[in-house]
Amino acid sequence: MSENNFKPEILAPAGSRDSFLAAIAAGADAIYCGLKLFSARMAADNFTIDELERLTVLAHDKGVRVYVALNTLVKPDELDQAGKLMDQLNRWVHPDAVIIQDLSFIPIAGQIGFKGELHLSTLANVGFPNALQTIQKLKMIHRVVIPRELHVDEIRAMAAACPQGLNLEVFIHGALCYGVSGRCYWSSYMGGKSGLRGRCVQPCRRIYDLKGQKKRYFSCSDLSLDVLAKVLLPEKNISAWKIEGRKKGPHYVYNTVTAYRMLRDHPGEPDMKKHALFLLESALGRKGSHYNFLPQRPQIPISTDTQTGSGLLIGNIKGPAGKSYLVPNEQLLTGDLLRIGYEDESWHTIYRVTKSVPKRGRLTLNKPSLKPGTSVFLMDRREQELAASLKTLNLDLEKIPEKTNPESSYKFLYHRKQKGIGKDDGKKSVLEMRLERVIGKERKGPSDAFWLTPESINSLPKKAIASSWCWLSPVIWPEEEPELRMLVQQVLQKGCTRFVLNAPWQI
Repeated sequence: MSENNFKPEILAPAGSRDSFLAAIAAGADAIYCGLKLFSARMAADNFTIDELERLTVLAHDKGVRVYVALNTLVKPDELDQAGKLMDQLNRWVHPDAVIIQDLSFIPIAGQIGFKGELHLSTLANVGFPNALQTIQKLKMIHRVVIPRELHVDEIRAMAAACPQGLNLEVFIHGALCYGVSGRCYWSSYMGGKSGLRGRCVQPCRRIYDLKGQKKRYFSCSDLSLDVLAKVLLPEKNISAWKIEGRKKGPHYVYNTVTAYRMLRDHPGEPDMKKHALFLLESALGRKGSHYNFLPQRPQIPISTDTQTGSGLLIGNIKGPAGKSYLVPNEQLLTGDLLRIGYEDESWHTIYRVTKSVPKRGRLTLNKPSLKPGTSVFLMDRREQELAASLKTLNLDLEKIPEKTNPESSYKFLYHRKQKGIGKDDGKKSVLEMRLERVIGKERKGPSDAFWLTPESINSLPKKAIASSWCWLSPVIWPEEEPELRMLVQQVLQKGCTRFVLNAPWQI
């Protein structure tokens, strides 16, 4: 494709077969999806190797690329298992790329002779321009998915700094993390389930009590750049516009892909813009926000006065327990999928509409013990056009023979240790550090640590800095990079030789 005809690909999410097919039907350029393991969206249905092989054949027949997310952290005792999955992908599925967070997949890819590209996930937290130069030296990384927290000027700075051989992927639509995606430990802290392992329990979506007021104080609206996405079109190093939503249904996928394809291909046409906005508003996601994209006009994505449940609020449960019914504020179609209650409420339930119900009609719910007043959301819908497309694609899929592929015999090949490295000298292999937000007067020795901040440098004596560990921030944004470089030089001059990095790119 010539530079004048350059268009970023529309990258669609798929967590189920029908969502995958909906992405093809909507004209997505590429689809990303996950397996049953090592996926950062373990709550999605996800795919087996055999399922994904047939779907990838179909996608390639339709000219659609397929990216597979193996984007969780990998424990040392899981390297063989992770390698076996990637080996099976390479042998049977033939994806165009694998999305990774853990750098152990780089040697695995080399050992199995992986034929596709490697894309670095947003969970790897590549948030400042000079990180891209470090990543280029890894050789095997082709694309970096940059954080959705960046504003447009920071995105442009990342694109300008992108070296030859790398390209960038930018989120344009989907869920927002209350913390920083890939650096939030809230789920681990509250329930022992790590978001970096694909098992975030979304504590930010829950109700909290503040001085007797019970509300969802941390639940964010969705990112929706909608018409603003066109300002990214001149950035040739941005190769993909990414839609988040692997837990969403085919209706959401179909609407969002169709809308952003219109906004990309017809950025100056009012009728296309109007129809695209309608599709996004009716996509059955959360309320949309431009969030931080325009730094001069940021939008706060949290409002405790509006509902932030996924789906379209369609009404509330009426009637006594055992005789519950719904009076919908929109027409319900046969096959519509409803969620009764919020996702974080353990008792919430799913209901499939079996017969069309007019607006302000009555839907009797054969569900016991439903609480009057409970919110009901429309989660998925199969309009006639979408239903027909899915039927046709399912028939095409049935023509592709099913296979049961053999297991992989892959074993992770460890590099030979360099002389003097990894020797067992009988000493403890775990070092406990004392790291405090506020620098205390009492320093207890070489296991002390401090955050790299001006306050730490100014308050600690030179001897303490030289004998302590210096911790860099878990997140470095583009505007912070120059100051942090200067601070690193200052602590080096004061004799500090031991650093703790919170991302490999900070080296």
